[in-house]
Order: sequence, then C-alpha cells, then structure tokens
Amino acid sequence: MSADSGIGWVRRGLTIWVRLVLRYRKLTIAIVLFMGAACGLYAGQNLGINTDTTDMISPDLAWRQDYIAYRRQFEVRDRNILIVVDADIPEYADEIAAAVVYGLQQSPTLYRSVFLAGSGEFFERYGLMYLSVAELEALADRLAAAQPLLGQLRQRYDGVQFIRIIGELAERGDQSVQAGRLYSEVAAALDAAVDVRPYTLSWQSLLQGDSVATTRRFVLLQPLLDFSRARPATEAMEGIRTLIDELMATAPEGVRIRVTGTIAMEHEELSSVIRGAGFAGLAALMMVALVLYVVLRSVVVLAISIMTLVVGLAGTAAFAAATVGHLNLLSVAFAVLYIGLGVDFILHICLRLKELRTSGRPLDAAIVDTVAGVGPSLVICTVTTAAGFYAFIPTPFSGVSELGLISGTGMFISLLVSVTLLPALLAQFLPDTGFELARPWRGVRFLDPVARRPRVVVGLALVVALGAAILLPRASFDRNPVNLRDPNSESVLTLKDLTADGEALPLHMVALAPDSTVASQWIAALEVLSAVSDASSLDTMVPVDQQRKLLLLEEIDILMGPGFSELERQAVDPDELRSALVDLTTRLAGSPAPAAAELAVSLQRFLIALSLQTGDEQRQALLALESGLLTTLPRQLQRLAAGLTAGAFGREDLPEELVSRWIATDGTELVEITPAQDISDSVAAEQFVETVRATVSTATGLPVVYQEAGRTVVRAFQMAFAYALLLVSIILWVFLRRIAESVLVIIPVILAAGITAALTVLLGWQFNFANIIALPLLLGVGVDSGIHMVHRMRTEPPADGRLLNTSTSRAVLASGLTTIASFGNLAFVSHLGMASMGQLLTLGMLVTLVATLVLLPALLTLRTPA
Repeated sequence: MSADSGIGWVRRGLTIWVRLVLRYRKLTIAIVLFMGAACGLYAGQNLGINTDTTDMISPDLAWRQDYIAYRRQFEVRDRNILIVVDADIPEYADEIAAAVVYGLQQSPTLYRSVFLAGSGEFFERYGLMYLSVAELEALADRLAAAQPLLGQLRQRYDGVQFIRIIGELAERGDQSVQAGRLYSEVAAALDAAVDVRPYTLSWQSLLQGDSVATTRRFVLLQPLLDFSRARPATEAMEGIRTLIDELMATAPEGVRIRVTGTIAMEHEELSSVIRGAGFAGLAALMMVALVLYVVLRSVVVLAISIMTLVVGLAGTAAFAAATVGHLNLLSVAFAVLYIGLGVDFILHICLRLKELRTSGRPLDAAIVDTVAGVGPSLVICTVTTAAGFYAFIPTPFSGVSELGLISGTGMFISLLVSVTLLPALLAQFLPDTGFELARPWRGVRFLDPVARRPRVVVGLALVVALGAAILLPRASFDRNPVNLRDPNSESVLTLKDLTADGEALPLHMVALAPDSTVASQWIAALEVLSAVSDASSLDTMVPVDQQRKLLLLEEIDILMGPGFSELERQAVDPDELRSALVDLTTRLAGSPAPAAAELAVSLQRFLIALSLQTGDEQRQALLALESGLLTTLPRQLQRLAAGLTAGAFGREDLPEELVSRWIATDGTELVEITPAQDISDSVAAEQFVETVRATVSTATGLPVVYQEAGRTVVRAFQMAFAYALLLVSIILWVFLRRIAESVLVIIPVILAAGITAALTVLLGWQFNFANIIALPLLLGVGVDSGIHMVHRMRTEPPADGRLLNTSTSRAVLASGLTTIASFGNLAFVSHLGMASMGQLLTLGMLVTLVATLVLLPALLTLRTPA
C-alpha cells in the first residue's frame, strides 16, 4: 500500500467537491449564507447558559449522590441567598434585618422562604435560655450593678436624670467596669456631637456585653428561579437590590447590607461570564482580523475570511443549542476557541492560494489546486483537533464534556465552510490580479539562524525536557471554584470575609442522620476533632442546663422588680440639660477613675463647641445628644422583660420554621458541621473534609463538593489526555501510514505540553476547573501545525530544503499568532476562570508554536539530511 494511500482519496474527494462548488458558486454562497443566518437565529432563541458548577459533574459518583440527597431532602436550604447585615450596634442590626425580612416577605412570588435566625416570638421569649450559665451569671451581675441607675431612670426618664446619675457615680469615685463603660459611652456621644456625627448608645451591649450582643445578622432566603431566562435569578436579585437601596437611603451610619450565597455568586458569575465571553469573542474577532490583514494584505480576502468565520460560528452555536441546549461556564468559551482554531484553515488556504497565483495560474484552477494541496492536511488536522476535544466526552466532568462535544463538532463545521463557502467567495469576489506574492509576509525569517543548527536545537530541547520533568510533580490544582470568580464582586468578597470570621454558612458541611440518636452520636464524635469548631442538630437547638438557667432568670426577675421595663419618656428642657452638663464638669473633677478624666475632656470640648452655636443650634445639639444616649433603652428592657418569662421547653416546642431546616419530612435529621479554620486555605479545607468524612463517611456540603470535584476533574483530564494521545496517534497513522512521521508530529506537541505545565510552577499559576482543558486541547490543536509541516515536506518539499521558507511555515506562524491573539483576549476578562483559561492556552500555544517551528524542522532535517 502506498504511503499516500491514506490521504489520496481525501485529495480526490476534495477536488471533486471544490469544482462543484465553483461551478455553482452563487447558489452555494446564497444557500450557505441563508443557513448561517438561520443557525444564528436558532441559536439566539434556544441556547441558554447554566452556571451551576455542581451539575457539571456526573451524578452517578457516590459523593454527588450524597449531595443530591441532601439537596432533595432539605430543599429549604438549597439554592439559598444569604443577606448579611452589619451595623455599629446590635440594635441597628436587629432593626435593619427585620426591615429586610419584612420587605422580602412582601414579594411571595419572588421568594419562597425568608428566614432570620433568632427572630420571632419564640426567640423573643426564650432567647435568654440560649445563653450559657456563665453568660447569664454575667448578665445578672451587670443588671445588679445597673439597677440603681435603671431605678432612677424609671422615676424620671430623660437626659437630665441620666447625666445626674453619671455625676453621682463620679462623686462616689466609682471605678467599676460598668461605671467606666458608661463614662466612655457618654464621652463618645459628646465627641460625636462636637464632630457633628450621629451616635447611639447601645444598651444591649452595655447590659449583655459585647460578646453576647453581636452586630451581625443573617437573613437566608430561597428565591424562585426563572430558568426560562438566561440569568434565572435576575428578578429575585433585582428585588433584593431595590430593597437594599431603599433601606440604605435612611439607614443609620455604619449599616452595611451585603449579599452572598450560591445563587448570588452564580448570578454575579453569570453576568461576569456573559460580559467576558462577549468581550473576548468580539476582541478575538478584531485581533484575528488584524493579524489576517497583516498576513494577507487584502481587504477583500479579510472580509471573506471574517464572513466564513461568522457562518461557521453560527453553525456551531446552532449545533450546541440542538444537542446540549445550554452553555456552561467552560463551554461558553467555545466561540473564542472556534475563532482561534477556525482561522487556521482559512490562513492555510489563502496563503497557499496566494503562492499559487504568483505562478500565473487562473483563479479557479488555483483555488482547486490549493484545496487539493492543503485539503488533506486540513482534514487530518480537523480529525485530530476534534479528537482532542472529543477525548473530553467520556469523562465524568460533564462541564468539559459538553465543551468537547461542541468544539469538536465545530471543527468539522469549520472544515466544511472552509472548503465550501470560502472557495465560492474567493472565486466570486477576488480580483484577477492583486493577490500574489509580490511582497510576501516573511514572518519566519528570524528563525533561519536557528534552523541551520538542528543538532543544537535537539540538544537544547532535551535539556529543557529534563528541566520540565523535574518541575512537573510540583504542579498543583486549585479545588476551590470560588477562586475562579471575580474577586471584586460583592458576593465573593462577602463570602471571604465570613470565611475568615468563621461564619461562612454556605461552606459548612452537613450529614444526614436517620434519627436523633445517630445525630447525637455523630455530634459527640465530631466535636472532639481539631478541624471542627462546632457540630449542631435540632437537639442542640434545645438549651442544656435549663433548670439552672431558669433559677438565674428568676433571680434577675426578682432583682429587676415588677414593671421595670415601663419607662415614660419625659420632654427634656434643653437649658436644664445644659445646666446638668455644666454641673457634671464639677463632679468629674474629683473622680479617680481614668475614664472619668477622659469624659471630662470630652465634656469640656462639647461645652465650648456649644457656646459657639446659636440658640436653635444649641437646642438641636442637646436634643440629639439626649436621643443618642437613651433611645435604645426601652426596647432593650422590653426584650429583657419578655425573656424573663421563659419556661422549660423541648424539641416539640421549637417553631416549625426552625424545625423544617433540621428535620426532613421522612424524619431524617441534619447535622451541621462548622470548620475550625479558614477553609479558603486549600490545606485547611482538605483537612476539614477528610477529618469529618473519616468520622461520617456520607458527610457532604460545598467543601466536599469542591474537594471531590477537584479530584474528579484531575482524573478526568488525565483520562482525556490519554484518550487524546491515543486517538491522535491512531489518526496520524491512518492518514500518514508512516510511524516515523507520526512520531515526529507528536514529539514537539508532547514536549510543549510538558513545558507548559512546568512553566505554571515557575509562574506560580495553578490548574483549576477552567484552565485544565489546556493540556489535552493543546495536544489535539498542536498536532495540526506538525501535520502541515510534515505533509508539505512529503508532498512538495522545498527545492533548497528549507521548510521555513515555504508558505506552509508562514501559515503555521500566522495561524499560531491568530490563535494566540484569540485565546489571549480571554486573559483580560474579569471572570478569573476564563482569564486563567486564556492565560494558559496562550502560553501553551506560544510554546507549541516554538516547538513546531524550531524543534520539528530540526528533527525533519536530521531525519533526511541534505
């Protein structure tokens, strides 16, 4: 069998096809352009986007089944948005969080459930029971110390009385912690008044202590998603943003409302991906057009090339819509990949045509000879590139499997339009003259000195290969998909803040126990683990030591006396308040307390500033001062009074809204596990997951999903690389029928892939869920250039033996540059996953280009010396 028998039939078939196209060129152009428009319209109407990264892994894996079971049995916890409310004082946090809940509840068509932890009538009454015994004892001590003050305020509740009480404490020389805190709070209020800043004293913090009276609240809500829209959470997120804007317009200073959670991150990520993909696609087209013009030097050919690319892209998008129905966060990059790879076919055809036209051949004959000449190598390239993409399909990583199916088929679509529409357009619109090699683009000339030293090139390649082999074991994979998202987006910044504070609810692990007994056993085993901060179930929602706590509450109730929360606010006389403040300066003078001395300084500043104001301004300043000191006290005393009415309670008394988050309809009980460390650190995350799952093997949650998905993806791509290498090798042998030439094509590509992976170590890059597609892809794509070079050397070897002086090498360089220009645009999008994909593909293509134009010619020269 002839060495060319594997490609001879391809050449004959392409010749017949192109002659037919040229005979009916106008009809061909009309039909293909109509089909391209129809494909574009169909894709626009039917191609959606899915950003759920958990659905990008096969559901048949054991860890996926655990996570799916959790999502199914506890739907109320699934696809939640987390609203984080922070304020300077707990009272404002409570007020704003309650306003958020109320506002969201007014839109039941947008939000299925709204949950504010620790709110409602139940916690109003039983909230104090959730304090520890030590915390209740500390509360009792504070209330005992504050009882004289509260008793006097009950007799007269206004600013004058409060300032007089502060003066009495100072006169007595009270140096207790409680008195010092009061002095500091009043000093802060006076300083704020001088600086014309609002200030509110937190009586909740004053009476309960800062460790108990926290200033952060969490609102969990489950939105109704509209999957008929490209961004399913758009309406829900817009509703939240509108509500937040309304609340922040009147919110006290220091209030901050942020949004995070899986849905919020996916929504922001989807917006980032759509913007990034659109920018990258348009930029890729512009960059490719620029390179094409520089290489081809013809506006007409440039327009024809762009039209061919657009039609092929529309056909690929229509195929994606018809077969997959959506794009995921990886396959959304198919357009950039198509442009970068599809232009390869156009360049080889156009540059060969330009070379043949120089000899004076008629245009139609030159087009037929061009396709017959480069067509077989284009077919081989199509099959090998598609094989590289199709190698993704058998992997359990459906996200990249879909990319492989779409982009692999896109290569065949690109070949079809390149040997159909492109020849027809060239024949119809290319002028009879003006497309020759009068001034050829000699982009490879700078490599001539290197080409003359093939043995040196091969020797250096061996040294580089050895260095790459040493570095390869240090390459790493980032298993946290949050690191792929826009780091400046609110949802990501908020999640990272919560993770650092140990409050990242979305990153807790969970386990499904068949009953409360097993749940309790798991909690006992988990709480002793160093990687676990806390483990909770519905049983932990029922406080322990209830009898001791009830006795303490009874003591506090007796201490406070009946009706202690009934305060009647009296209108203050500003002049009287000013006199009380002046009198306070005298009383503070003899106090030994350091905080009293600081208060005296602040008071003096305030009185001086007050003396410089007009009468109305003084009145307003004094009224604002009194309001800031006393506003939050009545509500705090009312909450305390309600909490003192608590009694013993059990699981059966817990509110349904809370129970539904811990017990499924079939009785399955949820155990929630909180990490002890910041699991944004990959080592801490892996330790947390492995430690917990060693105790409860079915434990799941996003930390498990991230870790296991990372392992699955790495194995998937090892498999994909092996498949791609095997398929490409087989395809090369089938077409070339020479093992030596097949090996020569593969060697530079494998070396380039190894060097690319080694360079990630030197550059401090990590592989991730997005950019890991680079290595198998580079194998399929990188083989293309080698095929062109080997095919040219076999069929039309240059007379001087210098392969770099042919149109083939120029096309390889131009194709590589356009591919790099196309992939490179991804590196500048805000979505870090797409950006990392662009960076690694650009680096890999650059290394592959160097290997093809430097190492491969050297190997061919040594194999067939002149």
